[in-house]
Amino acid sequence: MPRSLTVLSLFLAASLAHSGAADERFLKTHGNEIRDAAGKTVLLRGVNLGGWLVFEPWMCPMDSSGTLKDHSSAEELLVKRFGEATADSLVRTYQDHWITAKDLDNIAAQGMNVIRVPFWYRNLQTEDGAWISGGLDRLDWVVAEAWKRGIYSILDFHGTPGGQTKGESTGKQRKNAELWGDEANILRTAAIWRKIAEHYQGNPAVAAYDLLNEPSDAPSLGALWTVYDRIFREIRQVDPDHMITVEGCINTRIGKQDIHWGWEALPHPDFFGWKNIIYQMHHYEWDWNDAAKQRKGVDFQVSEWKKANSLGVPMLMGEFNLMASEDAWHYALEQFNSAGVSWTFWSYKATHGTGSDSWGLYNPVKKDAPNLLTDDAATIRAKWQAVETGTSFALNPTLDRILKAALKPLVPVTRPTPSVSSNP
Repeated sequence: MPRSLTVLSLFLAASLAHSGAADERFLKTHGNEIRDAAGKTVLLRGVNLGGWLVFEPWMCPMDSSGTLKDHSSAEELLVKRFGEATADSLVRTYQDHWITAKDLDNIAAQGMNVIRVPFWYRNLQTEDGAWISGGLDRLDWVVAEAWKRGIYSILDFHGTPGGQTKGESTGKQRKNAELWGDEANILRTAAIWRKIAEHYQGNPAVAAYDLLNEPSDAPSLGALWTVYDRIFREIRQVDPDHMITVEGCINTRIGKQDIHWGWEALPHPDFFGWKNIIYQMHHYEWDWNDAAKQRKGVDFQVSEWKKANSLGVPMLMGEFNLMASEDAWHYALEQFNSAGVSWTFWSYKATHGTGSDSWGLYNPVKKDAPNLLTDDAATIRAKWQAVETGTSFALNPTLDRILKAALKPLVPVTRPTPSVSSNP
């Protein structure tokens, strides 16, 4: 199905963008909770659309040669072999088929009410910083189509200019994370967020702006906090209403203390005067088959959240995976739900494994990634056209059972709303 916006989608997107915050479904924070404009507490529960706008070779059918390590190297090779126009067309073909309207139907049918959408700077800008015409079309499409199905979108900046971390998840592997200490990259990152915020200002379909995905290579807490604050203020100049989420992800050392992922990586919101803010954690316990260790990790996350309630900010578990333990999955979602923690697990679909492999709610029934080194353009296009969920993927029966149990109607969560840092 063509991904270009239809007249109806354009009308919907435009009307939403100018509807203002009067829509009762527009979300804001209120103490430790997220509430709509009618005052109803909303618990966001959903999934990440990993591997769509940013190739991650371990989990999507980018390339079978084994020599290309990230999105950037794949696009560079396509441009070298076929020219820029054909390379762009091939990537668009992949994006047209990796996530379709049917996938959003599937997410809605599971009872989920939010998607977290990873994107990187090359979706909106060329490498030299020029704005791409229609660069927001993909985000416009998914935001509008998800909203038709009652699903909010969290816009997740997965890869900044220069990279907020070194890994392939940013779209380009690097020897060093080049966002930090580079004023030009910081300015570009803030400018991208300003453009996005101007575009979606007043749109209730967007739940939150996720400023930086896993900025784990920031050299210090001060560097992390300063960049967060600069982006926060840039957004607030044009969009006073949307929730903003910042992630407690860093690996650094202060004196003799190692600071890792968690609440200690984030400031008290009053330190910068942040309002309408969500603090976000990610959780991966890599001992794949140890259910007890998986449950212990969940207990730690929930206990840390309860300790942090006095900050007066909601919590989003923005990425997590409980690996091979169905018991741990059930336990985690029960604990998050009962504690009032919103969550989006990783990921909607993945090629990591088949059947009940936990990385995908949908897993492949066949794997046929193109060889970008040797396949001709027609073959690459045909193989990327075949990545649609209905064609090449099957519902993970284990995660299906888990979600059916976890997404049953909830008893409303109530807790004291602290006066400190409460947001109107």
